Amino acid sequence: MSSSIKYDIAMSYFQLYNFLMQIDQLFEFVYILIDKKQSTASEMAKRFGVSTRTIYRWIDALSVSGVPVYSLKGRGGGIAISEKYALDKRILSEEERLAIVSSVKAFNSLTGNPSSAVNANLKAAEKISSLVTTDTDWLEVDFSPWSPEGSEVRKLFGTLRECILKKRQVSFEYFRGDGKTEHRLVHPWKLVYKGQAWYLQGWCTTRQAERFFKLSRMRNISMTGRTATVTRFSVPVVNSQSENQRPKPKMITIKAKVSNNKISYLLDTFICSEVVPNKDGSITASFTVPDEDWLQDLLLGFGPDLKILSPKSVRERIIKLANDVLINYITR
Repeated sequence: MSSSIKYDIAMSYFQLYNFLMQIDQLFEFVYILIDKKQSTASEMAKRFGVSTRTIYRWIDALSVSGVPVYSLKGRGGGIAISEKYALDKRILSEEERLAIVSSVKAFNSLTGNPSSAVNANLKAAEKISSLVTTDTDWLEVDFSPWSPEGSEVRKLFGTLRECILKKRQVSFEYFRGDGKTEHRLVHPWKLVYKGQAWYLQGWCTTRQAERFFKLSRMRNISMTGRTATVTRFSVPVVNSQSENQRPKPKMITIKAKVSNNKISYLLDTFICSEVVPNKDGSITASFTVPDEDWLQDLLLGFGPDLKILSPKSVRERIIKLANDVLINYITR
């Protein structure tokens, strides 16, 4: 093979590489034209940080590829795209584009890797935002607490996200429901938000079963060098702790009388089906909750501002717990 042929091949590969590197910018370039209908080479050059000559090369490349982008000469001229081609914008409706932007922004509030994930999310949101006429700042989601520990939540989320995407086992210390601490090694599958809390779903090597781990109970989390080989699809159905197979808790409806200054806290904690003001200024509320051991602990936290009217069994459990608390303070 002659040197000239080798040179031509090398140049072809070089040109192809450059074009592939520009695909991301070309995509944004086309959709800006779809949204704005028309722009100028200088405006586009400033937006993308390139020369106007590069912009015109992009126009030529897109035209060759079948995208009807063209230049308009004279006063009021610029760069435009065919009106018929602009109909492709309807591949996503206004509501769908708005939903994508909102989802990206919500995810961005949790990611813990500002050098890559956040930048990618922001760029994606910016691109889609240019296609949305509705105000995209109507929603902001931040799952981290108000306390200074919020940054730690994002860091934790970022570590677990990295373990899942890179398919690496994750190691951590976990506080069980009985207060004991255990070391766990898990093949992570996904992060689940349910019941006002985040969970890690995965295969626990200690229990040899699928498990959900509450993120707030996890400590000393680290990504190991071991590959996560157990997936949701490789686990036998008989061992799977799926949502449908786990026993559902018994649900009970509680009717309670709450003081006026605590009703907001009650509404923050439970979904009340009934809220009725009383003549004495108090409020009677009804809500349905799982009949679990933690229930009386939570209700007792309202102190004298909450009185359970029914059922009787819940009243008796709270009375017993209150007596146990009293005895604990008297005897020590």
